[in-house]
Amino acid sequence: MESKIFRATRWSVVSEIIAKIISPITTMLLARVLSQEVFGIVASITVVTSMADMLTDAGFNAYILQHQFASKEEERKTIDVCFWSNAGLSVFLYFIIVVFSSQFAAFVGAPGYSSALIVASLVLPLTSFSSVSITVLRKRMDFKRVGIIRVVSKALPLVVTLPLALLGIGYWALIIGMLAGEAVNAILGLTLGGYVPRAFYRFSILKSVLGFSSWTFAETILEWLLANIAIMAVSKIFGLTYSGVFKTSITIVTQITASVYALYSNVYKASMSLAQNDEVEFERLFRTFQKYASMLMLPLGIGVLLMRDFVVYILLGSNWDNAATLVGLWGLASSLSVGFGAFYSDAIRAKGLPKFLVIIDSIYLAFLLGLLAFANTMSFYSFSIWYCLLKLIQPVLQMIYGQKICHVRITEVIKTCRPQIFASLIMAIPIILANTVFNFPYTAVIGNFVLVALCVLIYGICLFLFTPDKAAAKRWLGEMVKRKR
Repeated sequence: MESKIFRATRWSVVSEIIAKIISPITTMLLARVLSQEVFGIVASITVVTSMADMLTDAGFNAYILQHQFASKEEERKTIDVCFWSNAGLSVFLYFIIVVFSSQFAAFVGAPGYSSALIVASLVLPLTSFSSVSITVLRKRMDFKRVGIIRVVSKALPLVVTLPLALLGIGYWALIIGMLAGEAVNAILGLTLGGYVPRAFYRFSILKSVLGFSSWTFAETILEWLLANIAIMAVSKIFGLTYSGVFKTSITIVTQITASVYALYSNVYKASMSLAQNDEVEFERLFRTFQKYASMLMLPLGIGVLLMRDFVVYILLGSNWDNAATLVGLWGLASSLSVGFGAFYSDAIRAKGLPKFLVIIDSIYLAFLLGLLAFANTMSFYSFSIWYCLLKLIQPVLQMIYGQKICHVRITEVIKTCRPQIFASLIMAIPIILANTVFNFPYTAVIGNFVLVALCVLIYGICLFLFTPDKAAAKRWLGEMVKRKR
């Protein structure tokens, strides 16, 4: 099993690195061509399309991935039922969006853009044709094909969207690029996935799937609310321009921080599901994956926070300086969430107990609704600070519940991460000195990149010195030197 996990991890890492590099590059280029309002319009529209996409999934993919089938024939019949259920729901919801497009557009804070919503919603039937096929590949741990699909589908929007944006068609460039990516995703999913849907359907299987996935579906609804309810509020209270700042800042930071977790997540989820009944192997997998992810997440979060002005200048350009506070704080909160909470969350899900994730998300949503109730009395700056601080509630609850359910103690996880914590704090010293003592300008691109390189070097040296197993670290370093020779 370990060799299979290693091969899957290798392909997952390579493909996710490429895919996650493409996404922020796309945003970086488009942010310099399109206005903040254009991003706000598309952000409001995608609230509706993401909701519909979430409803069409209905927990089907989670069931396919996590359920242990008695036979190949049972698995095949279940996959067929999930495919046709997903496709049918997608077409039905697209029809509903078309009929009530004006009302939906007004509801999410983008009145007058119903035509754009109708076109963007074509993503629903496209997604339904690929999601089940790609899930089947993940269950088989065939991450080579999954990686090819992801890289191609992520690269195409950049090739399509940027020329259209330069032609001056505004938000239509983003919508057309998104549809092009999903169309390729659907084609490759069906051709490379090795799964061809049959004309088979049985309601008794659908009932079993929905019974198993009811908590997972409830969790998905809550995750959608947590991701999108603030965008709707910002659009209505602060306007489409600030909605664009809010959505784009969170998206580009999440693309970067989540990329670290994405290196492992596909393999981690599949491996944890396979080991759900083996407590020793379950904990070993958890601690191994989490340890290596935290080595990148902790310094990344602290670095984004302390160098937020430079990060915004590089990623979004000089016209987005109003996003610096949000980018910095969200970078730290997202890094901590991904580096700690997400591993407990997926471990709980692998145990087949998503109802506890529903409880966690419900508590977090209650705090978030409290913030939104007073948002109209705040400035966008104050709202951004509170929104990022509340994000920390979710990983804290995930760790507390995860410890009880999965028997992986929080103190042991933090103890394992002590070298990363100390190395990250020492790494922060040069940045603090550059900002406070020397007043180093964030527009000095070369100087700031030198500072980043210095921090990476300091972090690497400190991590090596603080690691408890110095002998193993030295052996690893020696092997690397020999390979280079």
